[in-house]
Parts: sequence; structure tokens; C-alpha cells
Amino acid sequence: MERTVNFYLQGMELGKPQQHEDMVLFPITSGLNQGPDYITLAEALEKGLFEVGEVGPGGSVPELKATNKGEKPVLLLDGEELRGAKQNRVLNTTIMVGPKSSVVIPVSCVEAHRWHGSSLRMERSDHIMANQIRRKKMDQVHRNLEANRSFRSDQSQIWADIDYMASRLQVESPTGAMSDIYEAREKDLEKYLKAFTLVPGQKGLLVFIEGQPVGLEFISRDTAFSRLYQKLLKSYVLEAVSLKYEKKAAEKSGKKGQENSEKGSRVSPEEARAFIENAGRCEEKRFQSIGLGVSCRYRGESMVGAALEVEGSVPHLAFFAIDNGQEPKRSSNQDEKFPQLRIRKRYLFDEK
Repeated sequence: MERTVNFYLQGMELGKPQQHEDMVLFPITSGLNQGPDYITLAEALEKGLFEVGEVGPGGSVPELKATNKGEKPVLLLDGEELRGAKQNRVLNTTIMVGPKSSVVIPVSCVEAHRWHGSSLRMERSDHIMANQIRRKKMDQVHRNLEANRSFRSDQSQIWADIDYMASRLQVESPTGAMSDIYEAREKDLEKYLKAFTLVPGQKGLLVFIEGQPVGLEFISRDTAFSRLYQKLLKSYVLEAVSLKYEKKAAEKSGKKGQENSEKGSRVSPEEARAFIENAGRCEEKRFQSIGLGVSCRYRGESMVGAALEVEGSVPHLAFFAIDNGQEPKRSSNQDEKFPQLRIRKRYLFDEK
């Protein structure tokens, strides 16, 4: 019996590629089963139908409590940010919260130097975790699911990755917040965002940077995708921008930067289709999801992925390329480069 995710991958139709500098985007449409009539997290929060907050007055770094007061399921996306309460967090996996129900959701902190706030309630954000960190988090969660059925990430590594990205993009943040990186580089991001246009009926995107595949994202309902489009796009654009900053830094230091490939402006539909086909060949492992459905996890030689399957449909799937030469090289002594890590490790496990 063919896997549900494969029907969705095979049913994807690639639109005309769009390009800005070294980033190429293929819009994706599909006529397959849209699944339950859900709404997005941002829409539910805006309408007062959904609440997310700390699990209690003392809080818990890797957990939040979500309550759906509405009549429709609510889709929370892997990597989607929630701001406020004691610190900003992102979702560790895609979750669909059923009507009139509450769940404890697994999250990661993306604001290392804050553990206080005037309210225990979280608010919506215009950001999704930057792609280069999100793909690593996805693999961390996958490994923890295999080991102990836990949707937890490697929190210390996420803090280190945010520090590294801030340094790469020359951004200072008093609280080590991922959102500060997005806001500080808003003008750089805007140039890319204006170049990529949402097409009618679009439900997904497939991104290449410098001729290399980066990631595939799909939402089963075009209305939901249109709401999520800008912040999903930004999570990929930030990778393109950070690569540009890395090259500039290399040039200033007199080091030879990575050469731009002429092929970067000529990604073919066949290459895009090959990435989708490779996703369909990844090994699948299934775990009971938080909320509705099944969390399907995927790993292949050159990619990692995840999908939420609900009632024979796939409301969301994402596949990210790995080992494609885009992962930055780091010092072997991380604590020297990120001196706050030792403090944060103690804080993460001692603070309740």
C-alpha cells in the first residue's frame, strides 16, 4: 500500500520558477484532498478562538499549553514562532489541535536571555524559525522520537545556532532573540520578498539557493498557505541573505569566498522534480502526534522531512536538503565561540 505522503508528492504541480539573485523558487499547486477544514494559528489567535500560554506560573522551557475554543481544528506549523510570556518559543513539530480541546505542545526557546514577562500568554508572530536552524531541529526531534518517543529538540544547539546566525548577519540582540535577527535585516529580506509572488491556488514552494536544493514546503489548503506564505518565504530568504553576508565577511578578511555558480540562475524543472521524487524515497517512521493525526518522519541520504497525516490527508509536509555544502563550518570548541552556552545549559535544566 502506497504511503499517503507519496500521493501528495506525486500530485504536486510545479509552476514557473521565480528568481532573485541566487534564489530560485518553484510555486506548487495541487488538486488533492485538502483534509479537515482547519484554520491557521495566526487566524485563530486574531479571532480570539485560540490561546497559548505557559503551562503554569513557573513555566517550563520546552512546553506550552494550547487551547482551541473554536469549532474548527487549528494548524500549528513546525518552526512557527510564538512571542511573549516568559520567552519566545517555536513549535517543535506540526500539530493540529481539535475543536474544543487543550494540549501541551512541545516547543524550543528562541530567546535565550529572558525568563520573565508581564503575562503568561503567548502572542502571534510574523516569523518561522530560519530554515538552516529548522532543518537541524527537525532532525533532532526525529532522533528523540526514535530514542524515547519525545518531540524534544537539542535546546543548547538551537541557542548556539541562533548565536551563530546573529554573528554571521552582524546582529546584536540583548536577549538572544531570533526575532531580532529578522527585524534587523528587514531591508535585506524585503528585496527578496518583493521578487517572489504568490500565484493563484498556490499551496507550496520548493526553494533552491546557489543552484542547490534547500527545502520543500506544502500546505493542503491554499487559503491557509496564503496566510503562511510570507513568513514561510522569509525563513528561506534569510538563508540566502546570510550566505551573502558570509561572503562579504570572507572578502573583507582576505579569504576566498565560495564562488557563485553560474548554474544558480538555471535550475531546471527536472531538478526540482528530482528533489520531490527523492523525498518520496525517504524511509518513513510513524508516531502518534500531539493533537490530531500521526506525525510521519522521514530521513534519506540527502534530506530530512516530516508530515502530519490526518484522516487520510496531509495538511502539512516539509522536506529539507542536508549535506549539500551549505552548512557553515564551526570552531570545534563551541563554548569558546559561544561563552553563554555554559550558563544556558544550567538554566535550561534547573529553571522550572
